[in-house]
Amino acid sequence: MVIKKDVRHKPVDGDLLITMACPVNCDFCVYSCLPSLEPQKWMPEETIRRVAEEYSKNDIAIRICGGEPFYNLDKLKRCIDILLEYYKPFDLNIISSAVFAGSIGNTRRNLNVIKNADFDTMIVSVDRFHLPRVPLTKINNVAEVCKEMDIEIILRLSLDMLSFPLIDKIAEIIVKHETPIEVHTWGVVGRAENLDTTPRQNFNQVEDYIFKKISYYAKKYKTPNDYRYYLTNSTKVKFGARFFPTTFPNGNVYATSFTFKSEFMGNIAEGNLSNMIEKFKNTYSGNFLFSRENYWEIQNFVPMKFDDIFDMLRNIPFDKNFHEEAIGRKFVRIRTYDDFDFILNELMEKKKLHGHYGVGDREFLLSFELKEKDLWNQKTRIKIQNFLEKLRNEKIKFVLSRPLPPCLKMEMDKQPKNCFECREMFTVENGIIKFCEPLKNKFGPELKQVNNREQIFDYFNSVHSNMKIPEICKKCIYHLRGICNSMCFVK
Repeated sequence: MVIKKDVRHKPVDGDLLITMACPVNCDFCVYSCLPSLEPQKWMPEETIRRVAEEYSKNDIAIRICGGEPFYNLDKLKRCIDILLEYYKPFDLNIISSAVFAGSIGNTRRNLNVIKNADFDTMIVSVDRFHLPRVPLTKINNVAEVCKEMDIEIILRLSLDMLSFPLIDKIAEIIVKHETPIEVHTWGVVGRAENLDTTPRQNFNQVEDYIFKKISYYAKKYKTPNDYRYYLTNSTKVKFGARFFPTTFPNGNVYATSFTFKSEFMGNIAEGNLSNMIEKFKNTYSGNFLFSRENYWEIQNFVPMKFDDIFDMLRNIPFDKNFHEEAIGRKFVRIRTYDDFDFILNELMEKKKLHGHYGVGDREFLLSFELKEKDLWNQKTRIKIQNFLEKLRNEKIKFVLSRPLPPCLKMEMDKQPKNCFECREMFTVENGIIKFCEPLKNKFGPELKQVNNREQIFDYFNSVHSNMKIPEICKKCIYHLRGICNSMCFVK
């Protein structure tokens, strides 16, 4: 099983509250927003630029939110123009209520603002609090137009025990459009502090109910009936808390997370964000907290370099065929170069027929199986580079599961560089560690007998030391320097 937390292409997300104005006026609004359109409720352009400068320096992606970002299209356009001076579009996201989507025409007019900026994702909030001003017909309009424009819409569902009348209809929209979702209860902050919190109890009943409804409608629309397919990557691993900064229109920066209230860090016009973050980490205990059941038991077994995006192998054998799902991310083991054309042709054919890629093609986890003749072969490098470039041009997200040899001289940021970082180093079958190639079909100790990834790697390394390396590696400068140990390329 591979689980990935969706943090776009940056290790941390940060919120930019472009406005405190919103026509929806929800009873549980975290920021106590109001319908008023007074200029002081909008972030000045100089503050937007300051946020872009400081967030980008600290490798923080940006979510444009509010309030309602689409409440003033001219201000939203100008905000995006400034951000694009510092960011690629795939490092930007936008959160909306979809209040503007009263008709298909008006929906297109608003979404063209982000489509013209080359955004590929947006998040829409859906809950019983939004319903008085945002009926589900508007959510359906946004889902239809997003599919038409090739924008992935993520529905953020805040549910409680009073949400059952909403669930049936929203479940059908989710399945009909194959829409990714986040499911959680609403937080008791902001205006919600004045609400009766009783409906938040027994949340698991509500969660189970929507998952059952998703499976029910999936049969009607002949889409995957496993509810996990529809969960966004960010909800496949549930966090107790994760730090991300939020900057308000007046420039004040707060350290926020999913479980604790905002803590003032400083004003972005007056201070350096990196200093604010360092001070926050040193003074706030437990700023990175994860639930025991979802993280504690496995934190020592994941590749530490990729711990922030939380890839994980457990219980399910990793050797999957092209058409099989890895719960939201398709695992593709590439054995021949014919696979390149096959994958691209199939994707293009699906897009031609349906206007979008098929089920499960939102993101690829790629594993290149190289032969000895591929080592030091620059034709191999060019073929792989061209293939990956075509995926990028089609805006198809991908991550490499295993390392590529340094002798191919390919620069791949945030990808595994050796066997220790490899996402395929082992899987677990019936409690027994099973190694990947080149130790395929070789088993190690029971998982309960080891405490961390280092112990698994030591055992892996000792077994591998008795294996013959390819002749071509013996004279390779990378191998002689110990940079490449050829583990992934043994016959």
